[in-house]
Amino acid sequence: MKKKYKLKKSAIIIMCLFLLFLIALIIFIVSLFKTKSYSYEYNLNEYKINENYDDQNDLFYYEIVYKDITYNFVYPSKYIKENKLIKDIKKYEDDNYTCLIIKSEYIKSNPLCSKGDTLIDSHLVEGEIKDKISSYLDTSSIKEEDYENYKLYNTDNKIFIWSYKGFTYLHKSTKKFIKIFDKDIYDIPLAAKINEYLLIPDYEQEHSFNKIYILNLNDLTTEEWNLKYNISFDSYVLGYHDKSLYIVDRKNETEYELVPHRQKMRIVGTSNRQGIIYENNQSEKITLQKLISKEYSFKYPNNYHYTLKDGTLYLSYLDYDIKTKISNQEVSSIISINNDDIYYLVKDTLYKYNLKHGETKLISYEEWERNNKNLIFINDQK
Repeated sequence: MKKKYKLKKSAIIIMCLFLLFLIALIIFIVSLFKTKSYSYEYNLNEYKINENYDDQNDLFYYEIVYKDITYNFVYPSKYIKENKLIKDIKKYEDDNYTCLIIKSEYIKSNPLCSKGDTLIDSHLVEGEIKDKISSYLDTSSIKEEDYENYKLYNTDNKIFIWSYKGFTYLHKSTKKFIKIFDKDIYDIPLAAKINEYLLIPDYEQEHSFNKIYILNLNDLTTEEWNLKYNISFDSYVLGYHDKSLYIVDRKNETEYELVPHRQKMRIVGTSNRQGIIYENNQSEKITLQKLISKEYSFKYPNNYHYTLKDGTLYLSYLDYDIKTKISNQEVSSIISINNDDIYYLVKDTLYKYNLKHGETKLISYEEWERNNKNLIFINDQK
C-alpha cells in the first residue's frame, strides 16, 4: 500500500503567498507596458469637454465647446490616476468678449478667451472683463531706458544684437559689446545658434571661409576654430540636431556637419552621396540636388505652433488647427521660437510672447525696420 503524503499547513501558506506574489508581479509588469493614454468626452453644465492624455509626451490636451466655439489648451503633466479633471468652469461675458476660467485640483490653464468668433490670448481682452480676470493674469514689467541707439523696455532675457563688428549684449543691468571683427560687417546670414554657442563664420574672408568664431553665450568668451574644409559663402544653414549644426554648400555641392563643442567637422553629403535632413528628430536621406535647388530647414517637435498670416500671429497646439490670436500688432517677422516662447518684430521693435506673460515689448532699434534678418539672437535655454 502506497504511503500518502500530506503537505504541511505552513508549506501551503508559503505556496499561496508565492502564487500571489507571482500574480502581482505579472500585473505590475503588464501595467508598465500598458498605455496610459486616453480620451474622454463629458458634459459639465453648458460645456462639452474633450479630455485627452498622451503618455508618450506627458501631456494633457483639452477642447471645451461653449456656444459653438471650441476653446483649447495643453497642460504638461505626468499621468494622473483620476479622469474628468475639470470640476467647474467660471464664465465672464462682456460686450463681444467671453472668458472661461478652468477650475480643477489637478490642472491649470490661463483664462480661455474669445472676441466674437475669434480665439484670443487672455492678455488681449479689453474693457470691464479685463478687470474681472486680472487676478488670473501675469504680465512682465516695462521700464523704458535709452542705451546708445536702442530704446530698452524689458531686458530680462539674454539678447545678442549684431552691431557691425560684434554683438551688443543686453541682460538686465548688463550692457556689453563683444568684438568679433575689425571691419564693419553688415550681414551675417550664416551665423547660427546651437545650444550654448553662437557660430559666426569669418566674414573678413572672401568667397569662402575656413575659420569660425565661437561665442559662448553663457560666459561671453570667444575662440577661433580653424576648419578642416573651405566652405563657400554661397551656403545656408539647414538646422541643428543634438550637438551638431548642418550647413549646405551650394557652390561645392556639399553638406557639412559641424560639432562646435569638440571643434570637429565632417562631410555628410556630396553630389555622389545623399545628405541628411531631420524631421521631428528623425533623420531622412535627401539628394544634394534637392538641397541645392531650394532652402530646406529641419523641423523640430514642439507642442506649440506659431503661424504668421497677413501680419497676424497665431498659436495652435500639437497638430490641431484651432488657432488663437496672440497679438494685436501687425507682425513683420518671427525671430526665434523656443517651446511656447516666441520672439518677433513689429516694424523696428522686438517683442516676446509666452503663455504666462502674454506679449512683452523688449527693444526698439530704428535700423531693424530696414534690415533685421539674422541679426538678433536670444539665449533662452530651458
